[in-house]
Amino acid sequence: MAVISIDFYSRELKMSTLLSVIAPDAVRMEGKSLSQRPCLYLLHGLSDDATAPLRLSRVELYAQETGVVIVTPSVGRSMYCDQVLGQNYFRFVAEEVPEYLRLLMGLDPAPQQSYVAGISMGGLGAARLALNYPERFRGAALLSGLLDLSLLLPRAAGPEHEEFPFLYDAVIADPQQSPLNPVNLLRQQKPIPQLELAVYCGRQDDLFPMSQSFVAAADTAGWSVGAHFTEGRHEWRLWDGYLDELVRRIAAGQSLNA
Repeated sequence: MAVISIDFYSRELKMSTLLSVIAPDAVRMEGKSLSQRPCLYLLHGLSDDATAPLRLSRVELYAQETGVVIVTPSVGRSMYCDQVLGQNYFRFVAEEVPEYLRLLMGLDPAPQQSYVAGISMGGLGAARLALNYPERFRGAALLSGLLDLSLLLPRAAGPEHEEFPFLYDAVIADPQQSPLNPVNLLRQQKPIPQLELAVYCGRQDDLFPMSQSFVAAADTAGWSVGAHFTEGRHEWRLWDGYLDELVRRIAAGQSLNA
């Protein structure tokens, strides 16, 4: 596969940042442009960057075996929020990156070929992206994600609040209505049948209660969600297996919420 690293200046972040794209080699293009292939936006977790999926999983191999294009932007420890020290990370991922890749390399897949997935903090970003822009995606996969921020409230008096005031303040102000909380986005709109949602998590993961809460909220609100709960902790060994299954489902055109 071609692994393309793009270091570019972002208007939303007001600084240079890194973006990685995994695309087929010349000998594997088979006459199909990037826009004719399934495309997965893969959002990283709190301690990672755009290179982490390439270094810590075999996602390049899975892309090579299937022809799926994979895009991984870097967002630091932003929680995929806007107005973080004047930087708009959600807008960066939702608007600037797709626009830039469309203009730069013609990457503009149809909604039925577009997917988003996120790991840990990236699950928060992926859920918000899919539920705010459901017309742009066929499916979203949330791996060990921060999916119910109300469960963070017991930590609000600790150091995490000091590091992430932009997140905690919004949730503390109105935990049942804050648009930053993915479970609220499920409750605030009618189910969208064409948007396929899948939740993956290990039962020994500290964030497992969030995945359970998200699936329960989805069921109550009438959403169809594929729940894939296995034995495992918050670690790349588990996520690598999830990514293998996910990329193969995408390549085969299989439903994510089956």
